[in-house]
Amino acid sequence: YYSVTRDMRRCAAPMCGGYWVSRVNASTTRCFDGRYAASCYVAELRWSMLGLSDDTISQIGDKIGAGAALMRGTVVAKNYGGTIGRYGEFKPTEAWLGQGPNAPAGPFAIVEETGVRCISAPCNSFREKKLNSSAQASIAELGWDESGATADQISNAITELFVRDLIIAGDRYTVHGPGGSAKARTVTQFYTRARDHKACYVGGCSGQLCTDQPGAISTCEYRPEYACYQDAVCEEQVEGECGWTETEALNTCLTNAPRL
Repeated sequence: YYSVTRDMRRCAAPMCGGYWVSRVNASTTRCFDGRYAASCYVAELRWSMLGLSDDTISQIGDKIGAGAALMRGTVVAKNYGGTIGRYGEFKPTEAWLGQGPNAPAGPFAIVEETGVRCISAPCNSFREKKLNSSAQASIAELGWDESGATADQISNAITELFVRDLIIAGDRYTVHGPGGSAKARTVTQFYTRARDHKACYVGGCSGQLCTDQPGAISTCEYRPEYACYQDAVCEEQVEGECGWTETEALNTCLTNAPRL
C-alpha cells in the first residue's frame, strides 16, 4: 500500500509531471531501479488495471490531487525508448479514497468487523491489520474525535466498515469497562475503497420507487408521503442497493405526511 501524490515539477514528460509514491508504515520505498528512498517517482499510473469506469478514475485523480489517496500495487520499470530511457510505472490493483478533512496521522491499518458480540464492554468487535505488515490485533472501538468528520461522514464510514472494510490512520489507546481493558484506535483519517456505483432510477406510478431497473412500475394508488420523494435523491446507498438518501428534510416530510 502506497500514498500517491502528484509531481508538481515543471519539465517534459516522462521526466516530470507523474506521481510520487511512498510505502505507508515504512520509512523507505523501493523504486523501479532497486534503490530505496523516502518516495519514488513514477511517470505513469496504469489505470486500466483497476477495472473502473472513467468517472471513478476521475474521482481517484481528484483525491490524488488533494493528497487523500492510497493505492495498493507494484512499482515497475517502463522503457520509454531512445534517449529517454527507463522510468517508474505504478500498477495499481486497489484505490482507497480519504473521506475526512484532516491529514492522516499515525499508523495505517485496514479494519474489518468480526461479528463478535458481547454482553459487557469493552468488546473486541473489530480486527485491524497493519498495512504492509503481518501485524494484526483485535480492537474494541474506534475514536472519531480527531477525524474532524461530520456526523454523517462518520455514520457512512461505520456503515462501510460493517458492509466492507475501512482503512484508517490513527494511534492506539486503551479503553476500560465492566469487561476489563481492550485495545482501541483513534481515527485521524479514513479511506473507503474506490468502486463503480450502480445506476439508480426513479420509477413507479407516483415516482415513489428508487431501483436499479429503469421504468419500474407499480400499482397506482396514491399516498401523501409519495410527494416527499419529488425532491429526494435516488442513488446507490452504502450497502450497495439503490434507495432514497436519508436527509433531515426527507425524514421530516415522511413523518409529517398525512395518513390515509
